[in-house]
Amino acid sequence: MSIQKTVNKELALGVPGSFYDVTPRRVSAFVTSANGEALPTFGYVATADGEKAKVGGTGAVLGVFADPHSAPLFGGLDASLAVRAGSILPVASFGHILVETEASVTHDSSLPVYNTTTGAISAVAAGSPSAGDGYAFIPNAKFVFFDADAGGVAVLELNGFANAPAASK
Repeated sequence: MSIQKTVNKELALGVPGSFYDVTPRRVSAFVTSANGEALPTFGYVATADGEKAKVGGTGAVLGVFADPHSAPLFGGLDASLAVRAGSILPVASFGHILVETEASVTHDSSLPVYNTTTGAISAVAAGSPSAGDGYAFIPNAKFVFFDADAGGVAVLELNGFANAPAASK
């Protein structure tokens, strides 16, 4: 083993699905359902599936699966932010949340979109008339604080969702 010769100047930002700061937030618990093969994944968009929350989809946007530290661990210690369908997970609808993006993001000008099959978050340029094939806009949300490269972590500001149903009972 060699001696360390470099020191990181910046700390790691955090885990997708975690809150970026301690500003006000709103989180509701939902029973989850799968969207085909796509499992509920922290940092991905959740939409309404009756009284449940599913990853991706075209129903009313509930928010983003949040707080990966609260997740039940199934199947050993494999590193994954995906969990079993039927789990009870928190869904954030208000606050600053860390998300991994499929495309590069320019804060305050890129528009957040999500893949309707997987729930993965991406971005399109401001003023885009369409979210793209297989994507939908995330209403009342924007990227804030800093830019991110494709595959990087960005901060998504959620500002509530008017059509979202109440949390699971």
